[in-house]
Amino acid sequence: MEQLTSFHEITYEIKPKELLGIKLYEIRSLDKAIDDLCEKLGDQFMDDALKEDYCPYFGLVWDAGMGLATYIQNMDLNGKKILEIGCGLALPSFIATLKGAQVIATDYHHDVERFLKINQETNNINFQYSRINWRKEEMDLGLFDLVIGSDILYESAHPDQVAKALIRNLNKSGKIILADPGRSYIQKFVTSMNQLGYKEIFIPVSIISPKNQKPMDIFIFEFSTQE
Repeated sequence: MEQLTSFHEITYEIKPKELLGIKLYEIRSLDKAIDDLCEKLGDQFMDDALKEDYCPYFGLVWDAGMGLATYIQNMDLNGKKILEIGCGLALPSFIATLKGAQVIATDYHHDVERFLKINQETNNINFQYSRINWRKEEMDLGLFDLVIGSDILYESAHPDQVAKALIRNLNKSGKIILADPGRSYIQKFVTSMNQLGYKEIFIPVSIISPKNQKPMDIFIFEFSTQE
């Protein structure tokens, strides 16, 4: 059984999964990883263990990430500068790099970089990674042709935060592409983007869920300036 040691010195049991021609190692059991983290941190930090800064939610390929990767796989990305925020295992970044894009993937969890390293070595695909909390920090990474993200609207404060973070790093003619599984805050996000001068195009994408192998639709939103 393959293993990877986390920043907090817990041991992740990992397994390979092939998606869209990319072989990614992911956490074998998220529930077990969370239980191990809770035990490591102790009762006084139990609430912290379930926060995204600590909890290894990043360690699976989620449905929206699969949807985003499937969508951009059909785009001409050669020479494009792409920023992925909240990348997790970064399947879209792997696909974009294969298609000739210059990619920077970002996330905040300490262990994302550990997984990216083993997955980049496994696939012989390399792109830049930066550990940034994009909700709280200015990302001084330059401007991009595409800023992308998947399943990042799961708390009430996220829509406004995400909208401003995405636009901050987009060039004037660029696009924002967001994939969402249908969370309740998506309409609030669309409204925030409209108020900031960006108009959306909605495209549903059908995928086979990497979690349960069932067909499902993911909501893809493309935003560009109305000017």
